[in-house]
Amino acid sequence: MYQVMIVDDEPDTLDQLAGYVQRADPDFIVAAMAQTAEDALFFAGMIDPDLIITDVLMPVTDGLAMLQQMREAGWNGRAVVVSGHDEFNYAQQAIRLQVDDYLLKPVSSEDVRVLLRKIKESFTQEQARLDELRQDIMHEPVAAGDVLPDFLQKAMAYIKERFGEPLTLTQVARAVAVSPTYLSACFPKYGHANFVEYISRLRMTKAMELLTQTNLLVQEVAERVGYHDVAYFTRLFRRTTGQIPSKFRGNRS
Repeated sequence: MYQVMIVDDEPDTLDQLAGYVQRADPDFIVAAMAQTAEDALFFAGMIDPDLIITDVLMPVTDGLAMLQQMREAGWNGRAVVVSGHDEFNYAQQAIRLQVDDYLLKPVSSEDVRVLLRKIKESFTQEQARLDELRQDIMHEPVAAGDVLPDFLQKAMAYIKERFGEPLTLTQVARAVAVSPTYLSACFPKYGHANFVEYISRLRMTKAMELLTQTNLLVQEVAERVGYHDVAYFTRLFRRTTGQIPSKFRGNRS
């Protein structure tokens, strides 16, 4: 299911768009409706919508300024703007804000049906990309003939056993009896990541597993994979997967 928030200062238009969405595709749920950008910003913080459909011209804060504030706050969902004005500068701003579509009023039910079909396809493509990314993160470095040097196998095993703890290159090198410089050079030489990237990928993979296979809080997941600053963990997780932890969990539930 995809959560939709609709923003328009005209109550009749708000209700009409909500009806179009609800009838167009049962996979899209109207989770919030707002008549001002200020209310929309509040609701966005509560539900983190997958899709926002917003009017451009609204009192106090317009739809594009609202989207800009949301983007700056970290929201990375899909956005569609609706306007009664076919003006090039609006379209330019919309492109900069990564808006998926720009609809002119009056919007018909067919417009919304076609729009949601396109958005759904983009969600499907994004999910496929995330699944591919997860496989890439889980991919182990391999040497020619699928044989890793013994010390590198030991280093990886050591990291896997302690990935939830602070780990340094010197610590791991000492554990497998090689120099830190040599260990650092061998990680990218034999595989797909350097020492730091390997640990980060392993932690992100474990975090994905915990988010989808347990009911642990995001804070607890972060701590189990070695991050005691949940805000930093969330930023790193989003950078890796394109989604915040709670959204990643919801899309796989």
